[in-house]
Amino acid sequence: MHQSRVKITFLSIFFGLNGLISYGQGIVQRQVPEKFSPKHPRHQAGAVRVIPSDTDYGSLTPPDKTLWFTYPAEEWNSQSLHIGNGYMGASFYGGVAQEQLDIAEKTFYAGGPNVMANYNYGIVEGGKEKLPLIRQLILADEYAKADSLCAIYMKGTFDNFGAFSMVGQLLLNFENHEGEATEYVRALDLANSLATVSYQLNGTHYSREYFCSYPDKVMVCRFSSDKKDKISFDVNHQLAHEFEDLKYNAHDNIHEIVFRGKLKNNGLDFCIRIVLVPEGGTVAFKDKILSVDNADKVTLIYSVDTEYKANGRNYKGIDPIAETQKNISNALAKGYQALKDTHIKDYKNLFDRVKFTMVGNPDIAKMPTNERVNLLKKGTTDDSALKVLYFNLGRYLIISASRPGTLPSTLQGVWNENISSPWWGNYQSNINLQEMYWACGPTNLPECQEAYIEWIEALVPSGRKVAASYYGTKGWVSHTQGNIWGYAAPGINLKWGLYPVGAAWHCRHLWSQYEYTRNVEYLKNRAYPIMKEAAVFWLENLVEKDGYLISIPSVSAEHPILMKDGKVAKYTDTDGEPGVLKTHIFTVPCFQDIEMVYDLFSNVIKASEALNIDMEFRQKVFEAWNKLYPLKIGKYGQLQEWLEDYDNARDHHRHIAHLYAVYPGEMISVNKTPELAEAAKVSLNMREEGFITPIWPWTGGNWSMAWRIACWTRLHDGERAIKIFNLMTKETGFENLMNSQPYNGEWYRMQVDASMATPGVFAEMLLQSENDNLYLLPALPTEWPEGEIAGLCAKGGYIVNMSWEYGQLKKAEIFLPKGAIPPVIFAKGKPLQQTDKRLIIHNFYRCEI
Repeated sequence: MHQSRVKITFLSIFFGLNGLISYGQGIVQRQVPEKFSPKHPRHQAGAVRVIPSDTDYGSLTPPDKTLWFTYPAEEWNSQSLHIGNGYMGASFYGGVAQEQLDIAEKTFYAGGPNVMANYNYGIVEGGKEKLPLIRQLILADEYAKADSLCAIYMKGTFDNFGAFSMVGQLLLNFENHEGEATEYVRALDLANSLATVSYQLNGTHYSREYFCSYPDKVMVCRFSSDKKDKISFDVNHQLAHEFEDLKYNAHDNIHEIVFRGKLKNNGLDFCIRIVLVPEGGTVAFKDKILSVDNADKVTLIYSVDTEYKANGRNYKGIDPIAETQKNISNALAKGYQALKDTHIKDYKNLFDRVKFTMVGNPDIAKMPTNERVNLLKKGTTDDSALKVLYFNLGRYLIISASRPGTLPSTLQGVWNENISSPWWGNYQSNINLQEMYWACGPTNLPECQEAYIEWIEALVPSGRKVAASYYGTKGWVSHTQGNIWGYAAPGINLKWGLYPVGAAWHCRHLWSQYEYTRNVEYLKNRAYPIMKEAAVFWLENLVEKDGYLISIPSVSAEHPILMKDGKVAKYTDTDGEPGVLKTHIFTVPCFQDIEMVYDLFSNVIKASEALNIDMEFRQKVFEAWNKLYPLKIGKYGQLQEWLEDYDNARDHHRHIAHLYAVYPGEMISVNKTPELAEAAKVSLNMREEGFITPIWPWTGGNWSMAWRIACWTRLHDGERAIKIFNLMTKETGFENLMNSQPYNGEWYRMQVDASMATPGVFAEMLLQSENDNLYLLPALPTEWPEGEIAGLCAKGGYIVNMSWEYGQLKKAEIFLPKGAIPPVIFAKGKPLQQTDKRLIIHNFYRCEI
């Protein structure tokens, strides 16, 4: 067989931080991601020409659960489709003559303690000695002087911070694939978590099927045709990290190649195993390539791991050779069909908990996904099933990227095409990481939030060191950036690095897990101790001003204040980047911190009450909570971002940190605080909708627009929320339904945050809960006139099924958790009597996770 070889130049991972600038989400960058080459499978197809399919595929598949295309992908960000199991992921292109799968595994991560002997989690000692003076300067309104000291003493180091790396490219080069490929379809079945490629070529129908199994911790690829002896291809794995040893083993018609090596930069051991099991035909190994000839069918099983262990000594503790051997042996013992069945059963146990249907234009719904997206971008909003498809894709991505025992989702989920991922794939904790998990509670995926919770648990020990080193206090704290090595220190740049409320925001998700599951054991043994220790930090670090408590020093997320002629600028006429000491001030006390500490204290109090413990500590927290600086409404009628009224109407910054109180916090609501809710709307209008303009090239992106959508939804304005969603799709959306983040003013970097947040935001359009009150259809958009949803969760452990027609509630079923009394229920803002014939209430016992 002809063995095609693709030469790949191994590029060193970008770890140097010289010359970085700060922008976007905060990490800074003139970083150009390092990619493998080639990246265009269609261009590798030789003589193969793909003819659009005449088959009415859209009539054969659910339009709200299937992404499908009539051509192979060329570009990773906008066209490739993704499979994953939380540990690893693969992005496939569906080329006819050559298939390419970009493989990633979350522990392929550079940096950490194995690079240097005295690794200290990014901590730079000396901050606590200068902290009293810094606080004194801030209280005296000497912000520029405070900034200068903070820029020196309240920053960390990015030495050995590391970066998320891909494993490499798995290239499959098919023989006898010349001519015209017809009936081509590349698809992702969200209902079953199965990816497929099929086409007709030279009289033979070929099929491929891909999935990543969480229970079996392997990727499985199946190749078949409708005629015998037609499956012939080479397997060529190009690695991003050089291997030290390659072995080939063959026995009982099982053919295995094993790569062993060490990651660049930190030397973590890794192991990759690829097994081929042919049905008919022959397999040969030569020059690092496995070749299949004239098989009827072939199953490929892939396993990869490193020695990384989150709670191990120096983050080591796994034997990747033994682990991958176990995974492969178990998979071979099961066989293809059992692997597939196990995978589907495991996946559907999560995915099928919520079922969402909306009636839209049936003719549009039959179109390929790219055509439906293009129509939405041109203003067509009649394809309601496409919105459900976005909802289902978001839940699919969460399930695929985040499972118990794995690491949390990175900015690109568990997928990567780069040796060094954009923004290093870091756990950006001033919105991005948290946004990815907004949907877990409302759409009944608490297990998927476990990876995030486990990561928080592992962060606490280094968070204690940071609290002691920079603040001289007990408790634990973390800032903007995070990685898999316990990084909790401030960042290297004042504008985005001095953000001490990262841990407080993490704690919201610890509490949210309890709010939706009512798992008391979890709250007692895991969540509450961490929340309490975070509260201890803030009890020792709040500072009195005007008779109230504030947090200093801090910077409102990535948002300095422009100065002109020594005064705060009346209007901002630049985009505020990069934000330097000579032209901006940074450490003006901000409401972001107050809102997040308010949220943390509120939840610690509620947790203590639920567990009936720590009455004395609870009282201390309550007293501090009651003294937090009250929110202010400024000269424009806006919710102030800072204690000083420095907001202006021409500031369209991407971050809306002071609107944390609206979402995901609960300090402001339409029902409890209507005046503040109106002020929040003014702030949202001032910031606009989050898309880039020539003057504001960094004003937004997918995550920024998703946060605005969430706020308008929480403020019961479904029309504005869906308008921004449609705009986000137009401005940042790709044909594969993923979204992008701008880099140098161009929309091309795929990030998963908005995609994963979408089901949570859509869920809140249909159901919100506050103080044990349930609000049905609180932000239903006009473009969603008819639909039904089953399995939504509300805070308090309620499960809700409902349907609506003509924009009005048609039927609602409320399932009460054990021991609960029926809540007060509102439909589109109006009280719903329990005698209402549209309402059915059931007693229900929710199994705890």
